[in-house]
Amino acid sequence: MSVTEKDIKNAAPAANPQHTEEMLEAVCAVARSREATPVPAGKTRVAVLMSGGVDSSATAYLLKEQGYDVVGVTGWLIKSGSRCCDTGMIDAARVCEQLGVDHHAVDLRELFKTQIIDDFHQSYARARTPLPCSLCNTVIKWGALMNYGRKILGAEYIATGHYGRIEEIDGQVRLARAKDPKKDQSYVLWGLTLDQLKHTLLPLGDYSKDEIRAIAAKADLTTANRPDSQDLCFIPMGKTPQEYLSGFLPELPGPILHALTGDLMGEHKGTHNFTIGQRRGINISYKEPLYVTSIDPDMRIVYVGPKEALLRRELTASFMNWMLEAPPVEPFRAQVKIRYNSPTAPALVTPLPDNKASVLFDEAQPAITPGQVLGVYDLSDAYIMGGGWID
Repeated sequence: MSVTEKDIKNAAPAANPQHTEEMLEAVCAVARSREATPVPAGKTRVAVLMSGGVDSSATAYLLKEQGYDVVGVTGWLIKSGSRCCDTGMIDAARVCEQLGVDHHAVDLRELFKTQIIDDFHQSYARARTPLPCSLCNTVIKWGALMNYGRKILGAEYIATGHYGRIEEIDGQVRLARAKDPKKDQSYVLWGLTLDQLKHTLLPLGDYSKDEIRAIAAKADLTTANRPDSQDLCFIPMGKTPQEYLSGFLPELPGPILHALTGDLMGEHKGTHNFTIGQRRGINISYKEPLYVTSIDPDMRIVYVGPKEALLRRELTASFMNWMLEAPPVEPFRAQVKIRYNSPTAPALVTPLPDNKASVLFDEAQPAITPGQVLGVYDLSDAYIMGGGWID
């Protein structure tokens, strides 16, 4: 089953996922006249969002084994030439056939382009380093596909192959870290609302990746040995993000200045080729290693300096989302994460007007980068409380 978006208005700014509700509702309106298989009596339906990888395949298998009425759902995201969409939908359909469950393909190519791909281009043009997979979670998975699962398929829950755990503590639903700290993906799920969390299942959170591959192999799933995806799905294989962006953003040369002395160090061909903390690719010979410390896209200036010039204690973030019964209004202590592969650090978080927040770290952090995600965890570092986009 395929859903088209030809009549959907492109009315939402790509940088703000909160503005996509009208568009997401329109996706469901197009499909509302289509009939879904009735939910069997006594069963609870779960729409499993399937990419064609081993994690989402194992998720579908585990939930079927637990007695849920499973329906596989795959978003068709790329117009052409995507290694993910070219094989992912086929592999997902094959796994569903193995499991004896229905599979639905939802055409979200236009939504994905306007909200994820175009935002990626625009972010780099504004000297922001985006995290498109996190935005995709909010807009696509827990946006359009969750709406499709709940409103069109009659699913009470959606489920994904993310590694995290949903727990109830004193009557409060919380998003906890996964059992395997190396696979924990709670950070990229910061954009879930509390209502979405209550209608989500994450069965992989109690397993390691090796255990999941073993489960998939024992079940003889066709995706058991499929390698993990390491790159962004819309960037052609073999290309760097900068090589890819060169086809969309013009060359706008400018100076490279030393952040501490103001000396002219060289020239560049466009600020979109740089990100905060970058060391390789600056192409400047100097007496000490140089890192990109800041970028001014309006003046076309890239600032570089020694590693210590990357250190900052403060940041602000916008579009804050809190997975709490009520958002905080007073400053509070927390563990804070500023990029996917960095550890959390203790800090004071202060809620601000207009859905913003400021953070003051106990110790200076390296390479705080605009466009990346601020993840706010509780003091025990066990649960993510919410997050936002670093300004």
